[in-house]
Amino acid sequence: MSGIWNRLGPVRAYRELRHEFDRAIFVLAAGDLVASFGFSLVFPFLTIYLTTSLGASAAEAGLVLGAYSVCSIFSNAAGGWLADRFGRKIVMTVSITLTAIVVALMGQVSDLRAVGALTMVLGLVDPPFIPAARAAVADVVPEEKRARAYSLLSVAASIGWIAGPAIGAGLAVLGYSFLFFVSGVILAGYTFILIFGFQETKPKTDTAAMLAAGGHPTGSDEGRRAAEVPIDPDALYAGLGQASRARVTLDAADPALARRIFLAFLPICVVIHAVSFQWVATLPIHANRDLGVSTTTWGLLFAFNGILILLFQLRVTSSTERLLKPRAMALGLVAYGLAYLAIAPVAGPDGAVPALALVVILATVGEMLVYPYEASFVADLSPVAVRGRYQGMLGAAVGVGSAVGPPVGGLMLDLAPGAPTWIAVSAAAVVAAGGLWVLGNPVRRLLARQEATAAEVPA
Repeated sequence: MSGIWNRLGPVRAYRELRHEFDRAIFVLAAGDLVASFGFSLVFPFLTIYLTTSLGASAAEAGLVLGAYSVCSIFSNAAGGWLADRFGRKIVMTVSITLTAIVVALMGQVSDLRAVGALTMVLGLVDPPFIPAARAAVADVVPEEKRARAYSLLSVAASIGWIAGPAIGAGLAVLGYSFLFFVSGVILAGYTFILIFGFQETKPKTDTAAMLAAGGHPTGSDEGRRAAEVPIDPDALYAGLGQASRARVTLDAADPALARRIFLAFLPICVVIHAVSFQWVATLPIHANRDLGVSTTTWGLLFAFNGILILLFQLRVTSSTERLLKPRAMALGLVAYGLAYLAIAPVAGPDGAVPALALVVILATVGEMLVYPYEASFVADLSPVAVRGRYQGMLGAAVGVGSAVGPPVGGLMLDLAPGAPTWIAVSAAAVVAAGGLWVLGNPVRRLLARQEATAAEVPA
């Protein structure tokens, strides 16, 4: 029996990580598990709650989610700046504490406008956590390992999403106000994890400048954590040559080209998240209202997403590390496109559950290929001293896509339910995949310059 488990990719993947990462990564992973469980109790059913309990249309439910995303555009950017200015820990702690309070309050109001207003407040206090956490990962993990580190956080979050939707569906019979309150209390647990378990990772200014220039960090014991910022990456993309790249980060190889690639990536991110958010925001409405799938069934299907990520995320990441990161993400967008095509022909309850299960599988493959790589890719392109700001700009692009996606998807679903909506969303996914594939060309040039620059640097 142990031999069977050893042959399973997930088992080996977790064993390989035991001594690979800084303690900060595992503290963040533990917190992500707690927070994702709290969120997943209620948020898979948010659009169902808005349309069934508060009488919102699909378009109005999309606008409520869109309001969160509009606010997140600004709060992501602000969170990245604050993380660079004041540190990662304080931004994450304040953000998750305020998030817990707002989520608990959301269940205590029963008016659509009040819920919408609190959702906007949530969009201001929750997103700053993300760029701060992503910058913290980049602070302590070298370039070639970052995708796996971000994948580990995805896995931790997915463990919470496995049980949360099923439990949330059961607790929903006690009322959504109780469900929101429980969610807020659990989210508050992350505050204590950060206060007592997380140490600041932000590099000191002089250390950041030295690293950007390709030097070695020095300093007192107080600056030990800053000195641990990796500066000796091996091949960022395995299989493209293992020439020594010591002391040469990807952005330092050609800062102007790295900046242009980053700026070209941002609008593609908008489309990516407008597309990927549809299965979380718009699909539940379609499943419940148009296909007759119960809330409990949808909760169980949603939990399947977490199980797949738990089992396969790390192995998917390690098996695709030889690909250029934009092209790995392009494959993920193709998987999203196929997911939406799978539900397009279904017009009623017959065959709905198997089709939705296929959607969850394909969308999860897309998620496993897109989310860890996008954060890692931006971390690779960002100068050390402004990692938080780059991650904040990524978060703002995600916010734009998430703001546009739900209301547009909801409006399409109201006007043309079924196949027309999902074919259009699938086409948008394919367009984004094409953009990512083309972006691989300048990335190859940047990698070549990284190798050439590294060859000129004395060992």
